[in-house]
This record gives sequence, C-alpha cells and structure tokens, in this order.
Amino acid sequence: MSERSNTLNNLDQLLTIKDLHTGFRIKDTYYDAVDGVSVTLRKNEILAVVGESGCGKSTLATSIIGLYDHNKTRVQGEILYKGQNLAQLGDEKLNNVRGEEIGMIFQDPLSALNPLMRIEDQIEEGLVFHTKMTKEQRRNRV
Repeated sequence: MSERSNTLNNLDQLLTIKDLHTGFRIKDTYYDAVDGVSVTLRKNEILAVVGESGCGKSTLATSIIGLYDHNKTRVQGEILYKGQNLAQLGDEKLNNVRGEEIGMIFQDPLSALNPLMRIEDQIEEGLVFHTKMTKEQRRNRV
C-alpha cells in the first residue's frame, strides 16, 4: 500500500482500539474482562458487538468512554478516537468528548432513568454536565 493511501485510510478511521485489556482488581490481583481486543471503526460504519452475557461487551464500551472506577480497574492498550488516545485523557477533556461526540445507552433503563424526574430534566442534565450551552440552547435541543 502506498504512503498516500495509508494516510487516507488513517484519516477515515474514527475509532481504533489496539490490544485493549480491562481488568478488575480483586484483592491485589487484576482479572481481565476484556483481553486483547483490537477493532477499527471507520467513518459511516456501524459496529455491532455481540456475545453472551458476561463476555465483556459493556466493559469494552465503558472502557472506551472511561466510565469505570479508576481505583479498581486497570485499562491498558490504545483507544484512539479521531487520532486522540482516550485512555490518556484527563477527566475534563474526556468529559468533553463524552458529551459532545460519544455517548452510551445503558441496557438497564431503571438504572439509566430516574422515574422521579421528568425525562426533559434528565436529558438536560447531561447537556449541563457535558456542554457549554446556555439554558435556552439546552431547552431548544431537548
């Protein structure tokens, strides 16, 4: 492959995961739930992660967006989103990516939505936390 076509292919890559290992600590030992996953997702592609319960699908997703307990979880490998390694971003920068460009829909609606709050308020809450929109901009978007 020529250098030019290789560069074009790299520009087309939206998400590249290289040798991702996510382990959970039990006592002083880490046990991998995600063990050496590598994936490339290009712009305009759809990726489905399929597997049986407990195989690491949710762990893979939470590793990508950094939604895990940093004291009990070890994430190794590269998670390149638009060429930026998400695994090395600080909380503030990662939070900006999470709200503006990457999101996760959790599989358990009872843990994702609060039945005591209006849906509108719950959606707006994410925009307050992840964007710099004004109240009027948030309400229009919701």
